[in-house]
Amino acid sequence: MRSRRTKALTVVAGLAAIVAIGGNAARGSDDPSLAGLEPAVRVTTTPYAATPTTPGTTTPTTPGATAASRPAARASAPAPSPPEPAAPTTSPRATSPAPAASATWVVTKVVDGDTIWAARAGVTHKVRVIGIDTPEIGQCGYSEASRNLRGIIGGQQVTLTAGARDDVDRYGRLLRYVDVNGVDAGLRQIKQGFAVARYDSRDGYGRHSREAAYVRADRSSPKAPCAMPSTGTGISSAGPWPLPGDKHPCPQSRPVKGNEDSMIAHEPGDRYYGVTNPEQCFTTMSAAEAAGFRPARA
Repeated sequence: MRSRRTKALTVVAGLAAIVAIGGNAARGSDDPSLAGLEPAVRVTTTPYAATPTTPGTTTPTTPGATAASRPAARASAPAPSPPEPAAPTTSPRATSPAPAASATWVVTKVVDGDTIWAARAGVTHKVRVIGIDTPEIGQCGYSEASRNLRGIIGGQQVTLTAGARDDVDRYGRLLRYVDVNGVDAGLRQIKQGFAVARYDSRDGYGRHSREAAYVRADRSSPKAPCAMPSTGTGISSAGPWPLPGDKHPCPQSRPVKGNEDSMIAHEPGDRYYGVTNPEQCFTTMSAAEAAGFRPARA
């Protein structure tokens, strides 16, 4: 009888212990009476370790980790955009207006066998024919070459066309081909023996577009005879000197008159040659221009 009572008490005590353990588990594990008791199942978690990443790679995650356990994505500032290139700016060069490459002009004066004055739209220019050379004033053939060119183009409308390496020569004269009624005046001068082909690629002046034809004509054309031989130092000794009506003559060997007040040079045949009182006299107009004088335009 006593053993049955003892067993019953033992069962009751065991049930009470189980109830006590369940209550403590519900309230937490702060009860000192449960210190040292190990739970039947231990739950462990692996903390997420932030791993440094490089641009372009993905961040590794721990298997089993939830989205809540991952750190929030770090906001990165957008890369700065490259600056826009500045709009190109252009500064127009200041250029002086140049005569048209090919235009119609009126011949106002024939200076010699390779030089003329021509006017267009109220503008007058001294023009040097490209690629030819004729005798200077006072040299053998000067009068013939001048007279022949005057017969080809004098007082007519001509077409001036650029074609030399340079637009003007060192004296400021336009370098142009001179054509009249389809005739190349420079080539005609060569073919008739009043000019030679010169001032081209053979003597350092650069090739001009009609050079081959000029050189070919020069090789085959006869040289015109000199009707008025000269001493070679000035105007021909033949004929009267001073010229009729010349009030202030220069020496016959230096017929070009230089007026220092205006710095204009006059040569025989100019409108005001006879009334010009010269301070200087020159052998040729080229010599006067080299001294700083400019040729008269009439």
